[in-house]
Amino acid sequence: MEKRYFEILHEILNKVASLKNKDELLSLIDEYSVRTEICNDLDMKCLLDDIRKIGQELISFKSNETVDKTSRLFSTLNDKEKEELSEVLKVISENLFDYHFQPIVNAVNGEIYSFEALMRPKSQLCPSPFHIIKYAELSGKIDDIERATFLNVLGIIDCKKESFCEKRVFINSIPKARLSNEDFSAIKKLLEKHSETVVVEMTEQSELGDSELSEIKRIYQSMGVKTAVDDYGTGYSNVQNLIRYMPNYVKIDRSLLSGIQDNQKKRHFVREIIEFCHENGITALAEGVETSEELRTVILLGVDLIQGYYTAKPSPVILDSIPYEIKQEIKRYRQEREDGKKLQIYTCAADERVLLDRLVKEDYKCILVGKKGNGDVSIVCSPGLETKMHIRVENNFKGSITLENAYLSNVKNRPCIDIGENCDVRLLLSGNNQLKKGGIRVPESSRFVCSGEGGLSIYIDGSNFYGVGNDYDARHGELVFEQGITIENHSATGVCIGSGLGGKINIIRGQFSLIMRGYIGVGIGALNADTDLELFACDITADLTLQQGVAIGSLVKNCKAHIQHSAIKCFTSGSEIIGIGTLMGEKCDTSICEASVIINISADKCSSVSALTGETSLKINKAGVHITSNGDNALAFGGFTDKNSIQLLNSDVSVNLATKADYKKYVTKDSLDISGGRTRFTVNDVNLLSK
Repeated sequence: MEKRYFEILHEILNKVASLKNKDELLSLIDEYSVRTEICNDLDMKCLLDDIRKIGQELISFKSNETVDKTSRLFSTLNDKEKEELSEVLKVISENLFDYHFQPIVNAVNGEIYSFEALMRPKSQLCPSPFHIIKYAELSGKIDDIERATFLNVLGIIDCKKESFCEKRVFINSIPKARLSNEDFSAIKKLLEKHSETVVVEMTEQSELGDSELSEIKRIYQSMGVKTAVDDYGTGYSNVQNLIRYMPNYVKIDRSLLSGIQDNQKKRHFVREIIEFCHENGITALAEGVETSEELRTVILLGVDLIQGYYTAKPSPVILDSIPYEIKQEIKRYRQEREDGKKLQIYTCAADERVLLDRLVKEDYKCILVGKKGNGDVSIVCSPGLETKMHIRVENNFKGSITLENAYLSNVKNRPCIDIGENCDVRLLLSGNNQLKKGGIRVPESSRFVCSGEGGLSIYIDGSNFYGVGNDYDARHGELVFEQGITIENHSATGVCIGSGLGGKINIIRGQFSLIMRGYIGVGIGALNADTDLELFACDITADLTLQQGVAIGSLVKNCKAHIQHSAIKCFTSGSEIIGIGTLMGEKCDTSICEASVIINISADKCSSVSALTGETSLKINKAGVHITSNGDNALAFGGFTDKNSIQLLNSDVSVNLATKADYKKYVTKDSLDISGGRTRFTVNDVNLLSK
């Protein structure tokens, strides 16, 4: 047999496999019988006769299989379901389908971008598209649905192309359906004709094999037809699956968008989807938007297209616009997003997890917390990534802010975290966090709690500064520390923890490192106000080099300090320096109980614990205190007055004083009470007291 006969035989067999009835079979046999190269060949005539017999058997088998399947299916259904099934089979067999077109709108200006063709069966029972698909799958009619959908919608496009005004039309496809060669050929011809208009939607739950999916993608790409993944966010949704499809459009499922404005996890997931789409040249479409709040949220998250009943319902008429007020609403929400980008302000939602890596790419400079209500916000960054962003907390915010490996900065003399009025903010530290050029401002009306298991380092370089607290001429709110921090500054004047005019400070626990290099400063306390400090179960190291300074206390006003179960180490030098107390205030009242205190001072005029020019009351009980004080006018305890009262009770106290001052004039036997423990006083290398 010649080669061309094999080709003809192959062609006939392929067509026979897709035949549906005997009339089609006879027509096919007649078509090939009349060809001259076959009619005069006895062998080919025999083969055609065999093919006819095989075709009849195949058609009969298919018919019986369908009857048996339908019969078995009927036996499992109730009366209502049987009626619905019969109606669906009628709709399918008679192609009783209409189509409504739902606008898909641009998230920038509300203009119609495209339409989705949605099946509407012509039926008195009006089975929904869901019922149509359900019963089509049960009765093995999915292929018929696929054929009807493509041919019907493409036929509408072919007849009414001008009505669509060059806008795209999304057509739903069932990837697992199998079309005959004849049907595929007809559909392919129309798809190629309208390739600039059609977008084929495939559900992401199709579970296609890699080879099947690759072939489908190849076919559509060869025709220049764009594709979309439908219902993304349900079933088997994951980034890896999306990479397999790599469509032109991703339709984010309604289940992720319902109530998204009140669900932090949904917002986070949707934002990740949108970000992935944009990074890979995919258009992100929010499907099933039904409320104004959902509309605003998805626009602020950066979605490209919107579809849903809120913007426009499906219509048998091809609309040319959505309602004016909805368009204006879309524009307002888009402007809100653009204003934030223009001002370089990112407004985070309540309970949002903010990824600094992404904001860096979009060149944001400020993260606004609390604009959208109270909640627990997380700000997360890749370790070591330095950003030029700072945080601003809106007035009246109540909630927590988690910093995870965040590296924030601001211009000099401006805070990295600026807390508004009447706030109650808990800062939760995770990983290693840094603030550069500015600290944390807490106004008098607000409360701030530092906690967590991570670390925070604040580096400041400016004319005036505060690490955590408030400005030189302001009071700070309540400061509570359940976790330690590191503060280093190289400024002229300022406070590491506190403010110029003071406020409540409660250090419960944590390890603190305070480094100051400047002119005037206070480690913990206030510059120009009374202080009342509670230091409990903490480890504080203060390293100060200042002209005038106090490690713990107040520069010019009274100081009251209670230190218990803590370790305090002060290494200070300068002109006029106090370890714990006040440099210019009238009174210092300090108690050290069951604690360890090491103070090393070198200054022209200094004292370890003192109101340097006022009244000093110091009680050391069951503690270890070691003092080294060196300077022309240096004292160990108390100030340069006769109003000093020093009690050393059951403690280990060691003093090494090098001074030109007449220390005996200020600390007398009447002002010094030693009871129990061990005490050693060395003055100018002379051991004066050891007991």
